[in-house]
Amino acid sequence: MHRISKIHERLENDHAELDDLVARTFTALDDADAARIFENLDYFWARLGMHIRAEHLRLFPAVREIASRSQELAAIPKILDRLREDHDFFMTELARAIKAMRLVFSFGNEAEMFVVVRGILEAVVERLTEHNDIEEEQIYTLMSDEFLDDDSAEQLLASVQKELARYPARFESRSKQ
Repeated sequence: MHRISKIHERLENDHAELDDLVARTFTALDDADAARIFENLDYFWARLGMHIRAEHLRLFPAVREIASRSQELAAIPKILDRLREDHDFFMTELARAIKAMRLVFSFGNEAEMFVVVRGILEAVVERLTEHNDIEEEQIYTLMSDEFLDDDSAEQLLASVQKELARYPARFESRSKQ
């Protein structure tokens, strides 16, 4: 059995940070605090986008290359395709939730919009939970020393961390905290 790689650990920790951010959004929804809902939702959306970018640009190409070397991993490209579909779903649905919150600020109707936003967020979290399990159990495990030498693993980790540190301009002050 191979130990959990630093890449696996880093991305799993990012999942936990994202779980915390979405929990804060639900708390703001429970409190019916429109400003906090928007702030937390927007930050969750941005951070999830950063995570997805790291996977698409850095991790998934490495995983596809690893899978191409082994017949035992022939199903991996299809799994990655499904994960990409999930990513599209998350970003599209969260964009809808952000739009709904902007309508609250423009037109009021808070109670109805909070129900809409909660429903969208619940659907995202339900799918995200299964999605993260697949990543952690079937994809991140390929980042072990069985498939990557130390230099390749360190380079991949550095590139993933670089993507995870690239905050949108509106959140750069948060990145320094």
